[in-house]
Amino acid sequence: MNKVCISIVFFLFLSSCYEEVELTEDRDKVVFELSVSSGTQEFIYTSKDTAYSIQDPDLELMFNDKKLALKEMHIRGRTTLDYRRKSYSVHLKEPIFVWEQEGGEVRKLTRFKLISLSMDYTYIKNRIAFGILEQAGLMPLFYKFVEFKINGNTQGVYFLVEDPEQFSHEQGAEFILRRDYHHVIRGVDYEPDLYHKPSEEYVSRYKEIYIQLPDLKGEALYESLNSRLDMNQYFRKMGIDYLLQNGDYTDEVYFFAMIELNEIRYKIIPWDYDDIFSRYPHEVGRSWSTGNLFGEREYTSHQDVLDEIGQKMIFSIEDDLDYAIAMDPFLYARFEQTLADLMKILDANALGAIFDQVEDELTPFYNDEAVISQSSYDYKPTSFEIWQNNMQEKQILLEERLESMRKQLQIQDKS
Repeated sequence: MNKVCISIVFFLFLSSCYEEVELTEDRDKVVFELSVSSGTQEFIYTSKDTAYSIQDPDLELMFNDKKLALKEMHIRGRTTLDYRRKSYSVHLKEPIFVWEQEGGEVRKLTRFKLISLSMDYTYIKNRIAFGILEQAGLMPLFYKFVEFKINGNTQGVYFLVEDPEQFSHEQGAEFILRRDYHHVIRGVDYEPDLYHKPSEEYVSRYKEIYIQLPDLKGEALYESLNSRLDMNQYFRKMGIDYLLQNGDYTDEVYFFAMIELNEIRYKIIPWDYDDIFSRYPHEVGRSWSTGNLFGEREYTSHQDVLDEIGQKMIFSIEDDLDYAIAMDPFLYARFEQTLADLMKILDANALGAIFDQVEDELTPFYNDEAVISQSSYDYKPTSFEIWQNNMQEKQILLEERLESMRKQLQIQDKS
C-alpha cells in the first residue's frame, strides 16, 4: 500500500448505507472525537498504570462529525498508561473503509489503535520507521496521523494504526501471536475459519523455531527455520532495526501463521518503534530479558555485545533467534545477502522522500497551537522548532548510517 499519495477517501457504513467522506490535500486533519460523561473524562485523565474498557452510557465515537458504530473502546499500552493522553484500542460494529487513490486498494477497518505518542517528543519515530518498513515490504498495516478529542477538547496528535490481528485474519491467517521475552507467547488471536487447525498445532510450530536453535547449524538450520518462518522477512526487519538503532524489539513483533503446502509458516508484522535512535540495545544491563537457549548471557555495556558478535550489522542479540543469526556464519551470510538486496531499494533518496512525507503530514498539526500544546502532558513538550531540528538531525543520522552499511556491504550508492 503506497502512502506517497495524500488523497484518501473514507467510506462510513452508517444506518445501512455508505456515506462518503473525501479527504484531499485541502483537508488538513482527520479528527476522531470521543464523547463521555465529565466523570469518565476525568477518570481517563487521572487513571494510572492500568488498561481498561471504557464503560459509560454516554460513550460515542465520532469521525469527522459522523457517528461511528462503536462496539467497544479500551485504554491500552504500557508506558503511556500513566500519562493524561492515553492510547486506545477501537473495535467497531461496522467498518470504516479506507481507499488509497494511487493504488486503488480498498481496506476496511473495524479494529484499530489510536496511539498517543506520549513518549515520542516530536511524534516522528513510529512514522519514520513505518515508512522505511513499508519501503522494505514489511509494513502492511494502514496508518495515519489524526487529531483526537474528548468532549470537544483536543487531546493532540495521535497515530492511527490498523489492528494487526484484523489484518492477519483478512490475509487468511487463523492464528496470530505476539512474541515476548524468552520467546514466550504474550497473547494470541485465534479464529479458525479456513483450515481449522487446532491452536495447539500453531503454538507447537512456533516453538519449533526456537527448540532447534542449539542443535542445528549452518544450512540445515537455515532450511529448518525458513520452513517455519519467512526468514527473508525476518532478516529485512533485523537490518532495518540495525539502521534505526531499535533498542527494544524482542516483544514488538507479531507472528501470523499462513498455510503453505499444508504446513504452517509464520510471517511477521513489526510493531511499536518508539525506542529507535537508541545508544545501546535493550539487553544491556537487563540480564532478565536475554535469551538463555545458548547458556546464560549478560551484557553490562554495549561493548560487551560488540565483543560477542564483532562488527556485524545486528543491533540487538537479546532474543535467541537474533543471537543465532549473529553467531552462525551461514545464517549471517544469508542475512547480509538479504541486506544487500534491501539496499537496492533503500537509499538516501528513499529516506529523503519519507522525511518529506512526514513533514507534509505533521505540518498542519504543528501549525495548530491548541493541538501542540497538549504535548505539555507528555514525557517532553514539543514545538515547531524542536520538531524541525529533530527531523533534520535524524535524517542526517540515518543517511550516515545507511552509507556506512553500504560501505560495509561494499555497495556503491547510485542515488
